[in-house]
Amino acid sequence: MKKTLSVQIDAIKHELNREGDLMTTLHLELPSGTDLKHVQRAHRIAKRKEAGTEIARFVLRIVENGGKRTWNLISKGSKTKDYKVVAVCELDFNANHRFEPYLDAWAREKATVELDVLIESPQRPLLNPLDADDDRDGSGVSA
Repeated sequence: MKKTLSVQIDAIKHELNREGDLMTTLHLELPSGTDLKHVQRAHRIAKRKEAGTEIARFVLRIVENGGKRTWNLISKGSKTKDYKVVAVCELDFNANHRFEPYLDAWAREKATVELDVLIESPQRPLLNPLDADDDRDGSGVSA
């Protein structure tokens, strides 16, 4: 299930994480009246350490002057900041990302910033593989 939200970049922070890697943290302002159930469910799925039945992905997309740039993000949850709800996401730091210009007021008129929140079920194989202890040969005849 995919939900696309029109967001605005509210804050950017570059800092070291616990492992010592430089990360970029983005606060993405969600539109007022957004149903947060889908975003919160996707965050809980993404936070799980073990392999589950579902996979959640967060993708930031900026469309400007016919060009499109996308990033895969790691969800860190959501919070209320200055009476608005923001999704907190992070990604590895790269100086070429250049998110800072999208903090300005002109960016809201010149560029479209969207957050795709995807919850996917893992793909099952079309045919079940043969068990290793199966006694049949390749033509399905038992030995």
